Amino acid sequence: MKKIYQQKYFNYDDNIFVVCPDCGEDAVVKNEHSYKQATLECRHCNLKKNGHDLMVYKVFVNINCPMCAHPIRYEQGNLKEKPKTVLVKCDGCDASFQIKPKTEKYLNSFTKQEGLIHDRIFGCPYYFQEDFKNKLFWAKNREHLLEMENYVSSDLRTRLPYRMRMVERLPTFIKEAKNREAILKILQKWKN
Repeated sequence: MKKIYQQKYFNYDDNIFVVCPDCGEDAVVKNEHSYKQATLECRHCNLKKNGHDLMVYKVFVNINCPMCAHPIRYEQGNLKEKPKTVLVKCDGCDASFQIKPKTEKYLNSFTKQEGLIHDRIFGCPYYFQEDFKNKLFWAKNREHLLEMENYVSSDLRTRLPYRMRMVERLPTFIKEAKNREAILKILQKWKN
C-alpha cells in the first residue's frame, strides 16, 4: 500500500536550532519574529542572550557650520542608548555645537558565515544544514525536518486546492524521486 502524505506539524518558527557562537553545539532561538522577546539559549555552555540586548544605535550629523559654513560630518555607531544630542566640532573655526543627530537602530548580531542560512536576530547559522549536490539543504528545527521527512517519504502527495503548504514550496531537488533516498538519509542523520 502506498504511503499518502498527511501534514502533521504546522508551526515551524517557534524554536529554531542554531549553532551556538560560544561552544559550536546546538542552541535554540525562541521568538525569532520579535527582537524584543527573542532569546538564544545553549544547554551545553549555558549561554543566554536576549535580542533586546543586541539593539544598538548609530548617530549621524551632516551640517554646515553656522559660523564659517565649513561642512561638519560626524558618525558614531555601536551606542547602547539613543543620544538626544551630540557634541560636534567644526574643523574650520574650532567652534563646538550640541546638535540633535539623526539616528538609526540596528541589531549588532554575530558575524555571519558566507553561504549559510542564519537566524534573523542573532545571526547564528542554522544547526541543520548541509550541501546537497551544490544546493543548500536546511531545516529550522525538529518539527520542520520531521515534516519534510514525512513528505519526502510519501508515495502520494496530494495538494490542497485553496493554499500551498510549506512542503509544496520546497525546492524541486528535495521533492525529486531520484534524490529521495539521499534526502531521507540526511534527515535521518539530523534526527539522531
